[in-house]
Amino acid sequence: MKIFQSLSKKNRRARALKKENKLLDRFRATQAQATYQERVIHSSSPGVGNSVAHEIIVSLTSYGSRIHSVYLTIESLMEQSLPADKIVLCLSKDEFCDETLPATLKRQMKRGLEILYCEKDLGPYTKFFYTLQKYPDSLLITVDDDIIYPIDTTDQLYLAYIKEPDVIHCHRGHKITLSKGGELLPYKQWIWNCNEPTASLLLFPTGVGGVLYFPGCLDPEILNQDVLLRLAPNADDVWLKAMSLKNGTPCKQLSNTKSFGARSQMIEGTQEVSLKRRNKSQKSGNDMQIQAVFEHYDLINKLVQ
Repeated sequence: MKIFQSLSKKNRRARALKKENKLLDRFRATQAQATYQERVIHSSSPGVGNSVAHEIIVSLTSYGSRIHSVYLTIESLMEQSLPADKIVLCLSKDEFCDETLPATLKRQMKRGLEILYCEKDLGPYTKFFYTLQKYPDSLLITVDDDIIYPIDTTDQLYLAYIKEPDVIHCHRGHKITLSKGGELLPYKQWIWNCNEPTASLLLFPTGVGGVLYFPGCLDPEILNQDVLLRLAPNADDVWLKAMSLKNGTPCKQLSNTKSFGARSQMIEGTQEVSLKRRNKSQKSGNDMQIQAVFEHYDLINKLVQ
């Protein structure tokens, strides 16, 4: 009986601690949003430009109601310790134009934000597809539109690239795991937030944290629009990993004392419509799209060599 009572107390403490951490995270997110709201209104200083040797471009997309909160993500990118040379927001021509942009984004355009109106909405692929075509010789950092990024996001990625220029670096990644027979295990059974000291073909970058792609790291098939939409229409991370694997480019997660989730804040109100939720479904989830892409390009053999 005493053992059960002890376990019950531990469970209650664990639940209370989890609830407390959630409240703390929400408070931090609210504080961060208030800070960036103030800066968007009052700041007139440039949000891009640096003195490093390489051109760094940060690229993202947005859609629907998120267009009214993406300025928070962009402001966090403009306040980086190492600002990018360009911040490119890719938007579908069918959904947006200059006249329909929120005033927050128009203010940020005066400070260096580039709006790239795209002929076709490619869903999550819009985040990188058109920017990669326009700036093929630049370092490309992809980010999501629902995160307030830590101030050293681009700096850490760039320093990692300088040390290992033949590696794709990311703030968050998972290690692909295989069965004893050499088959892909389900996505949920991979090793999440894998912080190994060496680069590996098994490391799967997740775009939410920010990923730095260098010129030539991806197979030219990366721009095969017909195939990517057919095999993995909702899984740009899967396609990007497949194209780096097809090219033989290893990936590596940055070493941090805190995880990406602990260092960043989710923008409140952005998760009502979430790609992440769709990818958890059985019909269109990550596992089906991973399997389709990896089988199409025979990529399992790349992992077991």
